[in-house]
Amino acid sequence: MTAPRLQPAGQPGRGGRSVNSRVVQLAAFALTFILVALLVVTSSRAAFVAQNDNTTNTVTAASVDLTDNDASSAMFNSSGLIPGTNVEKCIDVTYTGNIDPLLVKLYATAPPTGTLATYLNLTIDVGADTADAFGSCTNFGLAGGSTNVYTGTLAAFASAYPDYATSRSTTWDPTGTGQTRTFRFTVSVQDVPAAEGLTTTFGFSWETRTS
Repeated sequence: MTAPRLQPAGQPGRGGRSVNSRVVQLAAFALTFILVALLVVTSSRAAFVAQNDNTTNTVTAASVDLTDNDASSAMFNSSGLIPGTNVEKCIDVTYTGNIDPLLVKLYATAPPTGTLATYLNLTIDVGADTADAFGSCTNFGLAGGSTNVYTGTLAAFASAYPDYATSRSTTWDPTGTGQTRTFRFTVSVQDVPAAEGLTTTFGFSWETRTS
């Protein structure tokens, strides 16, 4: 009777090597499958990515501006007015905005000071640009005539047109930048004893808006 062969201690048998080999093979197969799956997912994601850009957008607000040629000087600086004598002064107003605004309106900058305003006649006319120097009315109305804006007293004008909401239309509706109109202001003292020795200070404002 042949005695069974003993396996040396510390060495796996053929069955053990077979099991371990299978585990290693399965692990390697699983790792390979995972890597392949990751590659497929990554490739799939890349295939479905798309991008489009719209950059460097710029928006600029419109401008609505009026300028004049007075160089910060008053139109009137007159003294010794007597009844029957008219004093006229002209000023150029230019639209320098970049859109088509509403009509240009005219109103009193502030209530007149002093007490002559009640007895001071005021006439305002508008016409084409004369290119005259500030204050001069030499060529006013020669090119295309003029339109009357107001006739009355200074006090009545300031009372009726104290701000933009109640302003007087100048009939001028600019359509583009660089357009100019000349305004003529004519004043005279009424022939009444109450006006003697009185004085007044006043101002005018032009305004236009987009709406």
